[in-house]
Formats: sequence, structure tokens, C-alpha cells
Amino acid sequence: MSSRPRIFLNASTCVVGGGVQVAVGFLHHVHHRLEEIGWEVVAVASPQVYEQCKTLPDRPGWRLERITPSPASVLGGRGSRRRIHGLIAEFKAQMCFTIFGPSYLWLDIPELSGFADPSVTNPNQYYLRNHSSGQKLSTLFKAWVKTLAVRRVSRFWVETATARAGLAHRLGIAPEMIDVIPNAVNPLFVPLPGPPPVGRVRILHLSAYYPHKNHAFLLPVAQSLRRLHPEFDFEFVVTLPHDGYPWKELSSRFAEARLAERIRTLGYLEVKNCPAAYRDSHVVFHPSLLEVFSATYLEAFAAGRPVVASDLDFAHEVCGDAASYFDPISADAAAHALFHASTDAESRCTLISKGLARYAAFPMAGDKNHRLVAMINRGLTQAAS
Repeated sequence: MSSRPRIFLNASTCVVGGGVQVAVGFLHHVHHRLEEIGWEVVAVASPQVYEQCKTLPDRPGWRLERITPSPASVLGGRGSRRRIHGLIAEFKAQMCFTIFGPSYLWLDIPELSGFADPSVTNPNQYYLRNHSSGQKLSTLFKAWVKTLAVRRVSRFWVETATARAGLAHRLGIAPEMIDVIPNAVNPLFVPLPGPPPVGRVRILHLSAYYPHKNHAFLLPVAQSLRRLHPEFDFEFVVTLPHDGYPWKELSSRFAEARLAERIRTLGYLEVKNCPAAYRDSHVVFHPSLLEVFSATYLEAFAAGRPVVASDLDFAHEVCGDAASYFDPISADAAAHALFHASTDAESRCTLISKGLARYAAFPMAGDKNHRLVAMINRGLTQAAS
């Protein structure tokens, strides 16, 4: 067995949205720099992460395994958790780094973990609006379970100062146990410059489906746009899988409202396919009711597209003055902001210019991944002392 530090990288709980992008970017970073970093690595990945990392070539000190179902599944994940425990024991790992937890693993070695569930760190008055009574109880219960499940973690990383304060308060731990490492655009995301296509205005809502991502809000906003600006030719473009319930339900509601032509889906997009979605859009709409840090903001800035966002603290922390904000429960306010950002040339230029400046203020993906590597190395040093 090599004397190099043996690190177990756990991306098995990253199954949708930004977590997949962060995991893919970090695994690529470690693989490409493994000799420089000086680790031996066994990495486990969800199918969504594995598909974007499986072509990484074999090299000494690197092993990648696909894990399904997610170990986060209470019953279905038991086999996955046993398998991960077996891999850790076989590898004789010195540390586990869970990219986003909870891992639901009870380990005898130190575990460092990212955490990005805003229902735990920063719940607000709006985030349960799209939940039924049963869904509300389920979401609150899951937040409680996650709070218990991460208590064995040695150290955390989060993406904003707001999330650090919220997590420290929720867990009753010192903020110094939590590193703030801001999000960044995945290095696989290469913007495609150029003006949007001529014709119908395409309003991009690039997000996986969660109730707080507020896909349900698109229909009342479409109705407001038709009522307030009947001459405005637009369509919402989403990234929901064609065969999934969320898209079928959303498209059905648009059809019932006789607005079927005002929405379409691109289906699930891998990171490498996202730049084209931004290039083909005119404005990026992010009506989310709850976030820690969505990479969509930075991707839109990098792509040179104006952002229209919910007037909530998490959006302001990331976007500053580089977004057009709207009352998160007012469809008319959202419609007005979207129409203005789509049709007012001066407003568009201002938002795009401020967005590019805001993007430049954030670390690049390589910087973020270097900081994650440094966090793991500090953990190794502390564990050895």
C-alpha cells in the first residue's frame, strides 16, 4: 500500500441540479492533478455523476465506482451504504470527503462534508408555498433528519456566509467549524458568445425540479405576460426530463390554460450542453423561493444574459446589483421584470455589463477546487496531530 494519503471521495448523494455539477467538476479536477495533489483516491459516484466522469482514463491511485441507489434512500439505500462501508474498509481510507451531505454513513474515520440544503440552513416564509400539507410535513421531517445525520461530520464547507451562519445556528456549533467556499462555474461550462436568436423571446428557467424551484409559478407569470403585454411573443424554456411527472404536470397545466405553445423543455442537460441553452435564450429567469447558492446566476452572467430573480436574500447575496428583482409571490411583478429585461435595450446592456463584472468577482472553478483540496489536506493534518 502506498504511503500517500488515502482519500475516499463520496459523490454518491449528488443526484440532481447544481450538486451534480460541483461533483463532476471536483472529480475531474482531482483526477487531472492527482500526482500533484499526492493522494490515492477511491471515488464513488451517483449514476448522474458517474456518466460524466466514466471516461476519465485509468491512472495509478485512482478508482471510480458507480453507486445506486443513493445511500440517502432510507430503505433502498441500505445496500449502497453497506457497499460504501466495504469500499472504505478495503481501501483503508484515512478520510472521507462527502461533496454534499448528509452521507448517512456512520464512519470510524473523519468525514468532511459540503452542505447545501437551505431548508436546514436558511428556511424562509415562502419556501413551502408549492407544497401540499403532506409535502410540508415531509420536507420539515427531512430537514430534521438531515440535521441529525450530519452531527458526526468533523468539518463542513458551504457556499455562502449566510449558509454558514444558518448551519452553525441549526447544529449549535462554532462558525469556525464551517469553511465558506463560494460556488463557481463548472470548468466544463464554456460560454458560447453571441446575440440571442431573432424572433420569439426565450425565457430560460434552468433548474432541476424541486417545489421551491418554483416551476409552478411559470403559468401565472405566462398568464400575466399575455394579459399585460399581449403583443409580446415569448416562451418559457425549462430543463425537466421529458418523461418525468413534473414536466407532464406542468405542460398539462399550460395546455389547459391554452398556453401550450408558451412552454417547452430541453430535457435533462449535462453540464457540457448547458452553454447552448444560455446562448439560445434571451433572459434567464430564476424564480426560486429558497437557495444556498445557485450556479445558474453565475452561468447566466458568464453567458452574457440578463437575470431576473426573486427578491430574496440569497439572490441578493450572489447577484448584488446585477439582477432585476421581483416580488417572489407577484406574477405581475415577475411579468413586468421579464418584459423589461427582454425588450429594453438599455436595461439589458446594464444588466449584462453588471453581470459580467459580478462574475469576475467570484473565484474560478479551479480556485474553488483548489480550496476544497486544501480543506481536505488541513483535515488530514489535524487528524494526524
